[in-house]
Amino acid sequence: MTKSEIQCLKDNIDKTVEMETTNGERLIAKVLLVTHGEEYDEHELLYQVVSSNMLESYLNRESAGGYVLDFDKIAFVRPFSDSRTHQLEARS
Repeated sequence: MTKSEIQCLKDNIDKTVEMETTNGERLIAKVLLVTHGEEYDEHELLYQVVSSNMLESYLNRESAGGYVLDFDKIAFVRPFSDSRTHQLEARS
């Protein structure tokens, strides 16, 4: 991940981002926590799934409110626009 993508995650805590993982999953996720920096041994993202092209992979996974993803598993991340978030929520 680039420094700007890491900053994107930090800037979007409690907001929605669009991501693709290194295994080809494309997802919309709400960022809950970003652990990054010298004070952390791991660089991880804690998130809630809003939408995914691999949603079935979450069906058998336990979640205590969110899922963890290592930075090295994230291919790209970008903010998800508010208008698109509202459209997605309206469909739910």
